Amino acid sequence: MSKSFRDLNSDLFDSKDSKFLDPKYARKKAMDFLALREYGQKELINKLRSKGFSDEVSSSVVERLTEDGLQNDSRFIESFIRSRIKQGKGQLKITQELEQKNLPSQSIFRALDNLDMNWLELAHEVRIKKFGNNLPADFNKKAKQIRFLQSRGFENEIIRKILN
Repeated sequence: MSKSFRDLNSDLFDSKDSKFLDPKYARKKAMDFLALREYGQKELINKLRSKGFSDEVSSSVVERLTEDGLQNDSRFIESFIRSRIKQGKGQLKITQELEQKNLPSQSIFRALDNLDMNWLELAHEVRIKKFGNNLPADFNKKAKQIRFLQSRGFENEIIRKILN
């Protein structure tokens, strides 16, 4: 009676498969991810799932990390907002990206409200960086700048103010 490769090496296969059921291993993996950057709770659960961990293990580990203060949606939101502002993104774009990460709208709006940010000044700096100091001379150039600023997520009122 011959045994298959898997039967002869069952300890290798079992240990490889069972590590994805081990909450300690999942916690270590989650902490490795958090060491690199902040993650939202749902985003971190999805990251663990994509690496092979079960839904139950992923959810329970991330919930425990949240309880321990190692994962925090508010901290993630604030960090994300700061990084997008450095990229020259406006309030609408930032809100949209955070909502796509399944973060609570209330937390997003609270973080943006608590932020001491002059969106008009940021939009002006972004426009100057892309198009220079001179205001657009004709309709086509003005439309191009409007589209650019809208794509960056600035509100129409702010765009109108800096282009007039």
